[in-house]
Amino acid sequence: MNIRPLKLAALVGLLTATAASSLLAAEAKPSFVNSGSFQVCSDPTFPPLEFFEKAGDREPSGFDADLIRALAKHWGVKPRFIVTEFTGLLPGLDAKRCDAVISGTLITPERIQKLNAVAYLSSATVVFGSGKGDLKLNSLEDLSGKVVAVQSGTRYVAIMEKLNEDLKAAGKTPAVLQTYPKGSDVAQQVLVGRAAAGLSQDTEVAYRELQNPGQFKTLYSFPEKDIFGAYMRPNPQDKQAVQDAVSALKADGTLKAIAEKWKLDPVNLETAAQ
Repeated sequence: MNIRPLKLAALVGLLTATAASSLLAAEAKPSFVNSGSFQVCSDPTFPPLEFFEKAGDREPSGFDADLIRALAKHWGVKPRFIVTEFTGLLPGLDAKRCDAVISGTLITPERIQKLNAVAYLSSATVVFGSGKGDLKLNSLEDLSGKVVAVQSGTRYVAIMEKLNEDLKAAGKTPAVLQTYPKGSDVAQQVLVGRAAAGLSQDTEVAYRELQNPGQFKTLYSFPEKDIFGAYMRPNPQDKQAVQDAVSALKADGTLKAIAEKWKLDPVNLETAAQ
């Protein structure tokens, strides 16, 4: 019995499978890292997701910053942080100043009309006040007549504008809306008493409470879950490559370790696919 043809067929099959696996591995990288680097626009003013831990730091720290480094390592390239104000993040991506935006940027229907996004972390919007203040909220309408600070370019602006419309319709005094370029500016205005309350994510407020217990308190938590997304220019293959990489980092425990490092509940890594 001549088994050589069978051995040859098996060898050819093995080589074909190996070649296919190599091809799939090559295709697993998004096209924008072909240059050997992963360039990400980031606004490092939103702890614990991205922030400068101390003056003079060249690169930000935080959950998002570590996620960026983990993705770059997964693809075998170098991470590069392009510091940008929040309002310039998505325009900068659109203008090809960076490959992606991973910077505490929520996934919204308006944003994904023009850009692709991959979910990686869930959160909830909260209204927070000074730990020393006496403001209490039974509902959002209790912000009537109060000064409320929010970061410009975020959906918090739209939330407050809608609330003010509802307050006016009910014959109540609208809240006084103040916008600032950075999330840290918003927290500072609440801290010094120039604003009675601010809007942010539970992640940031929890981190600030961890750093300085009693400094802030959550006044109201929105019931809906928000989803942070990694944004990139429209390209189905690139989106799938990023999704696969995020899934791999979840599966091997990398993202769980990063979440625990920054005192975030690993349960929030379970997100709806986008």
